[in-house]
Amino acid sequence: MRVVCPNGRIQVMVTNLPSDSFGCERFAELYHQRWRIEEAYKRLKHPMKLEAVSGLSQHALRVDVVAKVLADTLASLLCAGASVQAQLHARSRVCNRAYAAKLLEHALARMLVFVGDVAQLLLQEVLNLLARNTQRRRPGRSQPRPNRRVKPHPSTVYKG
Repeated sequence: MRVVCPNGRIQVMVTNLPSDSFGCERFAELYHQRWRIEEAYKRLKHPMKLEAVSGLSQHALRVDVVAKVLADTLASLLCAGASVQAQLHARSRVCNRAYAAKLLEHALARMLVFVGDVAQLLLQEVLNLLARNTQRRRPGRSQPRPNRRVKPHPSTVYKG
């Protein structure tokens, strides 16, 4: 499938979808719907260091993947709660997911140890911090990745 970009460049995209059923517009719509999944993979790989696993066995890999997906989901829930609390308009401001993951990393152990009102106060503090640290949504923003030959992957023994 050939697509002409707004800047005049021609991009060729390969797909196994039948061209008579999926024209360029429909293919572009499907691609953009999939973009959130790609962003989730990127978030798991880099900020959450998915490629740096705690062991070399298949079981260790499964445990690490499940733990990091759970942590990402909890950070997403924190962002959703902070967005509701701060009454953010989804089109103008968004929660900082990387900041939410760091806050969760530091606060989760304390929340599990404390019970009742103390845990609720701690959660409220985390939601307030997230609500104060939002980012402006910039529609149409595009930033090409740097052209590097070697990907900056952490070592497999990195425990970060």
